[in-house]
Amino acid sequence: MAFPVDEKYIANAEAELGVKFPASFREKMMKSNGGGVEVSTDYFELHPFYDTSDKKRIKRTCNSIVHETNNARAHYRLPENLIVIGNNGGGDVLVYKIESNGSIGNTVYWLDHETEELVFAANDFGNLVANV
Repeated sequence: MAFPVDEKYIANAEAELGVKFPASFREKMMKSNGGGVEVSTDYFELHPFYDTSDKKRIKRTCNSIVHETNNARAHYRLPENLIVIGNNGGGDVLVYKIESNGSIGNTVYWLDHETEELVFAANDFGNLVANV
């Protein structure tokens, strides 16, 4: 279940990952920290930002963007220039790409786990159909 998140938890994740998320993604997650989006004919559950404001939120956000990105890098050979923001339950992950200058562009991709191909999902997170 998605719920609002304070901007400080987004800033914590950005500091841990060394990035700044695009405004459209930050705004959506501040309103609803999690949920899902449709990408083409697939559905991706969004990973939340880790929220330590109370025990209930800690439990609901332990599969955070930082945790899932670090896990995918350590165990599934996720390239260091990708940040995992969601998954489809079948092995594919929704990602942002870290550019050579260290910033994240607005473009959202999904990484096909079978081909390891990075596939265009949307020019901006706001263009994806959200399901909360």
